[in-house]
Amino acid sequence: MKTAKMTFSSIKDSDGWMELIHELKFEQFKNEHPEMGEDELSDKFYTEVVSKKFQYGEYGSFEIIVDENFNIIGGRIF
Repeated sequence: MKTAKMTFSSIKDSDGWMELIHELKFEQFKNEHPEMGEDELSDKFYTEVVSKKFQYGEYGSFEIIVDENFNIIGGRIF
């Protein structure tokens, strides 16, 4: 089956990117830093996790892989 890639760069979605990364990574991060208060934990999460993946926590880039039936069969956020 034939596939093609398409890249989307600097997509701004402040709430969307934050909700996505929070849903996927915050609990694990919180469990790794039980000694921190909520404010300190949120600041550290933003600095160490969010800003490394999403510019300013608002802009993200991703790639999708699509098959010849226009189904998304893969991809990644970078």
